[in-house]
Amino acid sequence: MPEKNTTGEHAAPKRRLRPSIKIAILVLAVLLLGWMGARLHHWISQRGDTRVIVLVNPWNDVDNSGFSPKLRTVEGVQVDKSCVEDLNEMLAACRATGTPITLTAGYRSPEEQLSLFENEVSRQRAAGRDADTAYLLAEQRVGTPGTSEHQLGLAVDVQGTAAQEWMRENAWRYGFILRYPEGSEAVTGRSADSSHYRYVGLTVAEQIYSLDLSLEEYMGMFFTQDAEIVLDK
Repeated sequence: MPEKNTTGEHAAPKRRLRPSIKIAILVLAVLLLGWMGARLHHWISQRGDTRVIVLVNPWNDVDNSGFSPKLRTVEGVQVDKSCVEDLNEMLAACRATGTPITLTAGYRSPEEQLSLFENEVSRQRAAGRDADTAYLLAEQRVGTPGTSEHQLGLAVDVQGTAAQEWMRENAWRYGFILRYPEGSEAVTGRSADSSHYRYVGLTVAEQIYSLDLSLEEYMGMFFTQDAEIVLDK
C-alpha cells in the first residue's frame, strides 16, 4: 500500500528508470565526454602547433621551409594530415548552411606544379604577351615550381561563389585563412585569389583574421629572429 505524505494523502510511487534506459544514458554520456575530450585535446595541441606556420612565397621556397608533408586524402585531394580533421569539419559546417562547396586543389607534386606553370605561360603567350610578361603573370597567378603553397599540402582551393563568401567569414574558425586577399599583392607576391585557403592552425588563423593581416605581415610581427612563433600575444 502506498505510504502517506505529511498531508495524509497517499504519495505517488516513485518512477524508476528501466535498466536499459540507464545503460543508454550512460553510453551517451560516455560518448559525449569522449568527443568533448578529443576536441579539447585537438584544440590544445593546435594552440602550440607551430609546424604548420611556414612561409612559402616567391622569396621563400619549399625546400628552405623544412616542411615535409604527410599526406592524407580528403574528398579527392591530398592534404597534410595536420589539417584533415579541421578541413572535414569546415566542409561539413559549410554544407550544413545549405552552401555547396567543392575542393578543386590540394597538394601538388613538383612535376604537377611545373606543368601548371608552363601551361599558364603558354596561355599568356597565346593571349599576345611577350615572353617576360607571360612568365611574370604566370609567376603571380600560379607560382613557379618550389614557391607554391600547394607543394606543402597545407593549401586548398574551393569552388563556388557562395562557398567562397562563406569561407571568407568562417574559415578562420577551422584554422584556415584567405591567403591572397585583394590589396595584398605587393606583400604576398601573388595575384588576389578568392579560392585559395591556407591552413595555419586554430590560434594563428583567429589572430590573422582578427588583425586583418597577410601571413607575411603576421610572421613579421610575431616571429622572433629564431623563427619561434609567439602565441597568445
